[in-house]
Amino acid sequence: MIIYDIEIIKAIPPKNPLERLDGIEYCNGWHDCKGMGVSVIGCYDYRDDRYRVFLRDNFDEFRDLVHGSSVVVGFNNAKFDNAVLEPCEIVNISGEKTYDILQEIWNANGARFSPSGLDAVCKANFGTSKTGHGAFAPVDWQRGNYGKVIDYCMNDVRMTKQIMDLVLNGASIISPKDGKLLNLRQPMIKKVA
Repeated sequence: MIIYDIEIIKAIPPKNPLERLDGIEYCNGWHDCKGMGVSVIGCYDYRDDRYRVFLRDNFDEFRDLVHGSSVVVGFNNAKFDNAVLEPCEIVNISGEKTYDILQEIWNANGARFSPSGLDAVCKANFGTSKTGHGAFAPVDWQRGNYGKVIDYCMNDVRMTKQIMDLVLNGASIISPKDGKLLNLRQPMIKKVA
């Protein structure tokens, strides 16, 4: 099983065109998965107990890691990360391999609220916060602040792993919306040849 998160190269355009930043490239909106591009993939590999970083020069290693894993975990990965990786021709992660913590939280709460972000879930459960906001990652990447983007991405992976470890240990997750204890479905982990 692996946990992963991606950051994109091109920024999502603001609703007000006057808020566009000079010198920053934008994709054509949230539907433009291929146009977003992938700057960095952060990953935690349970098999090797190791965090890893993938950039353009080693995306193929991430593809191999995905193919060798029975479960690929993320936070909103089914609707976003997976959707960006496929048209960018990095890897196609099948739905049967995907375990989306955000979707599992939503399902466990009977879909009675709109999904919360990783920051809210981690604040409610661990008292920790994200180190930034994903909307700024493409701006930082385009400005050459690669270390900052990689650090941000890897912190998201670490936070996602904290939640996943609770799930794997059979512990409940505290809903950030109402404090309700939620029991998330365990992923189906199979041996991969």
